[in-house]
Amino acid sequence: MNFNLKKKNVFISGGSHGIGLACVELFAKQGANIITFSRDKKKIKNTKKILSKYKTKNLVEEGDILDPDFPQNFAKKTLKEFKKIDILIHNVGGGGRWGKESIFDTNPNVWNEVYEKNNRGVILFSKFFLPSMIKNNWGRVIAIGSICGIEAREEDRIWFNAAKTAQHAIIKSFSNKHSFTKRNITFNSISPGPIFIKNTGWDFDRKKNPKKFKKFTDAFIPVKKVGVPEDVAKFCLFLASTNSQYINGSNLIIDGGVTNAI
Repeated sequence: MNFNLKKKNVFISGGSHGIGLACVELFAKQGANIITFSRDKKKIKNTKKILSKYKTKNLVEEGDILDPDFPQNFAKKTLKEFKKIDILIHNVGGGGRWGKESIFDTNPNVWNEVYEKNNRGVILFSKFFLPSMIKNNWGRVIAIGSICGIEAREEDRIWFNAAKTAQHAIIKSFSNKHSFTKRNITFNSISPGPIFIKNTGWDFDRKKNPKKFKKFTDAFIPVKKVGVPEDVAKFCLFLASTNSQYINGSNLIIDGGVTNAI
């Protein structure tokens, strides 16, 4: 399948590990130019090393979505250097294990922090980059959501469910705006289920108690294994291409069947 992404400018928030990094490499392989950022200097160095293998332009910088000045400053720098963004992937997120199990023992500020972590970039980077898509008469906006924005289990952090539900609603609302869609701009979400990313929650759980982890995945996930970042990145690739022109306003679930089991 031809994805027609050569020389497209792809902005991926938080593209230095996990799903974001998998997207970075897959899109670079297709000849796309990559713009991304991370808070972690070591991960930035690794991302640059990966991108050096491909004959594409890239911009990888240190930055935090929660920094009041960073999103606007980085967006300005991006547009100055690349002129436009063709594909915008909102990948920065998190907070699924923030706070305490009890809402009574959790500082109310956590609710705001998790919302900001997951939605500040969706709001601001869409604001900064949609005008260039409108001018170019083409664009793709993709948000990496979560099945926690669709279903809620007893062990879920309520503030994370709320933040991810809001993220889906924002993307859905964008997808209904004719001023964007008539310009061939589509908006979609992808909701991953359990995805194994090194040095994050699922990796910690497996290392802590391999037998318990295996028992849990066998019982909780119908396909009996956690996914990998590439499972999500490959679908981002499809949604970002010309092959997905009739997909708009969708929330696509990649979870091994977990939501069927909740």
